[in-house]
Amino acid sequence: MSGRVEVGPVTAERGSRAFGVLPIAISGNGGEIGIGVHIVAGSKPGPKVVVMSGSHGYELNPIATSKRLLEEIDATALTGDLIVIPLQNPIAFEMGARGTWIDGVWGDSGNMNRLWPGRANGWLTERFTHAISTHALPGATVLIDLHGPTTDLQLSYGYLGTGGPGDLDYDINRVFGQEMLVWNSPEALKEKNQVTTTSKAAARLAGVCAISCELGEFYGLQQDRSSGGQTLHRYGPEIGFTGVTNVMKHLGMLQGEPVKPRHQISVTPELNLRPNHGGLMITHVGIEDLGTVLSKGTALGTLVSASSFAVLDEISAPFDESLLIATQFHQPFTKVHPGEFNYIVADNKLTQELP
Repeated sequence: MSGRVEVGPVTAERGSRAFGVLPIAISGNGGEIGIGVHIVAGSKPGPKVVVMSGSHGYELNPIATSKRLLEEIDATALTGDLIVIPLQNPIAFEMGARGTWIDGVWGDSGNMNRLWPGRANGWLTERFTHAISTHALPGATVLIDLHGPTTDLQLSYGYLGTGGPGDLDYDINRVFGQEMLVWNSPEALKEKNQVTTTSKAAARLAGVCAISCELGEFYGLQQDRSSGGQTLHRYGPEIGFTGVTNVMKHLGMLQGEPVKPRHQISVTPELNLRPNHGGLMITHVGIEDLGTVLSKGTALGTLVSASSFAVLDEISAPFDESLLIATQFHQPFTKVHPGEFNYIVADNKLTQELP
């Protein structure tokens, strides 16, 4: 490995850092559109970890994790290379929206995390993913794609990796350190259009181990709360920072041992509970309820008309033991659209304690 680390036009010498921009296009008004890239080139060669945030423009917690990594990781004490892309999707971030509005209005799709690995001659979002796939991913050991809460939806969980103990993809998803790890069946991935076109799937197809996670505020699993121990309350950016540095410690890039949670569980299925109509969602559960088990029929939210205030929909816990992993949290209500993300639950009887 040479003494210089390169991501497109951005270069850094060993033991130093650099910032630059991957050029993408000239916008309709003549301005330049590009993706900012940070390189932290370790003093010694080693694994390469790529950390990305800002795929969905209204998810801010992950960007705070990227900021802290760049503030605290010392290139001279690092083995290997850390590549940080705080804003994968600068257009969606500018609008505070899930997807790129240009593609949403005129193109085929604006959801960046369904368009990997992208196309050089595609729509704008496809060009973003293609640039990252072409310049940042080659030679990577691990890709970490950070997601998180929106302006209205709070969630905090990770995913199980592929294989089993001893397989790097599996081990890094465990060592990242989130308490709830969702396992999606092949059928579930197909139904959600996540087989090949997410960043995680595209990375794995390219031979790169991958992590995708949701970085929200978390008060701990119910078994941690009921054991009489100290409540584990962490904010999303801290969960992300601990997770990334855990992975880097596991790979030998940083000194020290990973910080592990008291318990981890495998969660399946991941069931989205969406409103049938739009209106005002009055939530009955909050951020502090994530990780707890609710009995069947427990009221999660009541949807009322924004004009007549008539009740349009009721959302309740569907399982005898419903594990809450995502919730609306704004009071007195949140404006929602038909079919929008509102609550995510799992059948706690199917969860498994991981060793």
